[in-house]
Amino acid sequence: MRTILIAQRDVDFAEHLAAELRGEGYRVIECPGPLPPRARCIRCDKGYCPLTDGADLMIYDPLLTAFDDTGQAHVLALESALAHPDVPMLLAWPPTAVPDAGTLRAIHGAAPWVHVAARDAASLGNQLKGLLARPSVAP
Repeated sequence: MRTILIAQRDVDFAEHLAAELRGEGYRVIECPGPLPPRARCIRCDKGYCPLTDGADLMIYDPLLTAFDDTGQAHVLALESALAHPDVPMLLAWPPTAVPDAGTLRAIHGAAPWVHVAARDAASLGNQLKGLLARPSVAP
């Protein structure tokens, strides 16, 4: 069974997506991202994340951000993509949200193997199958 990590600020969207993926036979790990009041993440604090270490594919909110101990913001999709260039990543957000185009360009510029997730269930299913069938997604 393949494992998909969903790192998403919008809990309702993440739960909906997780239910769809579980229905397709995937094991799903959900991460809501850093929680207040510190908005810190183990990836920023320790340089690794046990959730990403076990994922076969990652679906990230492109605006999911955490702060390190100096207060510098880190885009977690980019941090995780660079830490795991061999693990496919899709960027996804709720239908009511509009991600910042500059953030999407920055993520894709630094990690060109990261793609935007398909918006409908059938296309997303095909996208997942294709990405998981590849031996490696990074250069």
